[in-house]
Amino acid sequence: AKHASSTLHATISIKLSQTCPLHRIHLFKRSLSTKSSSSSSSSAAGAGGYQSIGSFHSENIETLLTVPDHAYHPPELPFETKTPPPSFKYDDDFMLDRKEWTFLNHGAFGGALRCGYDRAAQWREYLERQPLRYFDRDLLPHLTHATRLAASFIAGERSGTVLVPNATTGLNAVVRGYAREFGEDSFVVLFDTGYGSVKKMARHYCRREVAVVPVVTGLGTTPIREDAFEVALEKFIDGQRRGGGGASKLKNALLILDHTTSNTGINLPVDKLAKRAKEEGMLVLVDGAHGLLAQDVNVAELSRAGVDFYVGNAHKWMSAPRGVGVLYCGSERLRDTVLRRPAVISHGIDDGFLSRFLWDGCRDYAAQLALPVVISYWNDANPVLIRQNIRDKTRAATDILISKWHNGSGDSECSGNFTIAPMTMHSPMALVKLPLPFNDGPGSHKTSADAKRIQDFLFRNKVEVPIKCIDGTLYVRISCHVYNELEEYDRLGDIMMKLTSS
Repeated sequence: AKHASSTLHATISIKLSQTCPLHRIHLFKRSLSTKSSSSSSSSAAGAGGYQSIGSFHSENIETLLTVPDHAYHPPELPFETKTPPPSFKYDDDFMLDRKEWTFLNHGAFGGALRCGYDRAAQWREYLERQPLRYFDRDLLPHLTHATRLAASFIAGERSGTVLVPNATTGLNAVVRGYAREFGEDSFVVLFDTGYGSVKKMARHYCRREVAVVPVVTGLGTTPIREDAFEVALEKFIDGQRRGGGGASKLKNALLILDHTTSNTGINLPVDKLAKRAKEEGMLVLVDGAHGLLAQDVNVAELSRAGVDFYVGNAHKWMSAPRGVGVLYCGSERLRDTVLRRPAVISHGIDDGFLSRFLWDGCRDYAAQLALPVVISYWNDANPVLIRQNIRDKTRAATDILISKWHNGSGDSECSGNFTIAPMTMHSPMALVKLPLPFNDGPGSHKTSADAKRIQDFLFRNKVEVPIKCIDGTLYVRISCHVYNELEEYDRLGDIMMKLTSS
């Protein structure tokens, strides 16, 4: 009788649901209630509804980040890939128009790999076909997956790795957070070779004191020594000790180091400099805008040497689409103090480190979503071999220009006054002094206006390469990536020699 009664009730309910919208709603609510009460294994987050930050309908990203590799299942792409496998014929794999241009300035804003560009375009198209599906359900798990791969690529802990739009965003987060935490005691130290915008950040956020340690200032035509940065830092520390009556004033100061300087293309010994800074109780931030791929970035080793924060761009030497960088901090204490507030505060501010930085509002995340295919490309190509290729090419390209411009001397080991630093400090960029009459000998002092005129001339001749004025001397800054060929540096050398005779 009970079974017959239930059957009759169900029949009546079905008939009512076909004619009464309110009854359909009642049945739906009762169904949800039954499912909820019967699920005894639901977590607290699951029982409450949303598991991720805000009201996104995806898994908890902090949990996804911490799942061990052997138990982690990467999210599947929600579309079929259109890009063919890479050929490792770099004319095909990069998108640059090298038939029209001699492009020797990769260090400025990079040059995208076709596989990364195509993957980003597919994500943009997928987004526009159903925006809520993309933002609510697919975006965060795939960004978390990209973060896991980025952490592996730089040999870092996943808990200390976040993606940012670019190095500038990451640097702002660190410098502003440092100034907020240390207030009137904040003290930033950087070299005169530091990037211009970073000097402006330091002066804007840390108004009390910013020290610029000279290395190339007053250099003239003399190349720097291989230990120039270590000597300059030691001299600065000694000066601070004397000024403080014998006691170091540098405890909790922030030392900002370039992994590779932008204007001068010099690789700093960041591990040695960080170790020395730690002896004085300083915090250390590395601006690795030119680091990823071009240098062997192992943030675990750098952390042991004394580096507290590492920030890098993926659009430069990794050739990812523009809009993705990496911020690393291995210290949980610093993540929860200096990096407690990202540059943009949004839904994840009260959650973990990844949550605070991963979502910063409705914008185009395609470059970050394309990072996995870019990392896969370089892993397949073997980063160690890529770096060796770049180093060898930088040395050979420098030899070509020295040979053409400076009395036939093509031995970069004995480059003398022709490069701004020893070749052991250059790769993937190098500065080579321009020939006479562009540098008129002892006593001449050139300006940035002179540099611009020459760079504009080269641009009109379809050569893209920057001319730098360093302490009154003019240099060309060459970039060398895997797609560059030595014939391109030959062309640069020949065009400059024609200009000297005109």
